[in-house]
Amino acid sequence: MNAQMVKRRIRLVLIYAVLVLLVLLTLLPLGWIVSTSLKPSTEVFANPPYWIPKQITFSNYTNVFTGSSIPIAFLNSLIIALLCSVMALVLGSMAGYAFARFQFRGKGFLSLFMLLSQMLPLTVLMIPLYYMENRVGLVDTKFGMAAAHLVIALPLVTWMSKGYFKGIPREIEEAAMVDGCSTFQNLMFIVVPLLRPALAATGIYAFISSWNEYALANVLTRSEASRTVPLALNDFSTFFKVNWGDTMAAAVVITLPIIVVFLSVQKQFVEGLASGAVKG
Repeated sequence: MNAQMVKRRIRLVLIYAVLVLLVLLTLLPLGWIVSTSLKPSTEVFANPPYWIPKQITFSNYTNVFTGSSIPIAFLNSLIIALLCSVMALVLGSMAGYAFARFQFRGKGFLSLFMLLSQMLPLTVLMIPLYYMENRVGLVDTKFGMAAAHLVIALPLVTWMSKGYFKGIPREIEEAAMVDGCSTFQNLMFIVVPLLRPALAATGIYAFISSWNEYALANVLTRSEASRTVPLALNDFSTFFKVNWGDTMAAAVVITLPIIVVFLSVQKQFVEGLASGAVKG
């Protein structure tokens, strides 16, 4: 074994060691949440604290599912996030295709303006959104919440889609148009299937953005009919006390869908990110 191979192996070992350390640091908060959710109240404040519960209990999860609004909020968030993802993908992909393929007046300004809208804090948008949705009767509705979350998801989905569409060679679309495809058919049956992994990545982003959003949901909801899971976490804390066991159990329940969604489409997500890095 020569010196060059030894150096290469040492470098790989160091890289993997750093990566493992970063993964452990990332998983550390999640591990503590799971550990606390399985502890009885007498062990939560143990000094010194310990990771593995001495007496594992599932009563915290029982309280979450039977004595709180988490189940209803969970269903609300799932419906709202799915609605937001579908609307963001449909509208964002069509807008991104228009920005990537068509020439029209104000194209550069509109494209830049959509991205600049992401720089505005949500607190600036709360009052206008509330008045607009209240005027049309969408306050405290699931569709109203999904439409409000488009303010967060749609601009970036459009920009990501624009980059993906630019990576598709025009010759593919021109060949399809020679065979009689219209612009809409070109988009639906030629371009979109080629970009399925990329669009899956943008859909995941829209879903997670909607699922975790708190500020707009706090303003645009009034009852359990449309409350989302970030708001439902407030049920476990009062001015004088926080029930940490139930709170951590609820946090685990809320985090699981994101983990499941990401793991189920992990391959498409990675392929989608990679497809935006190279031009086809």
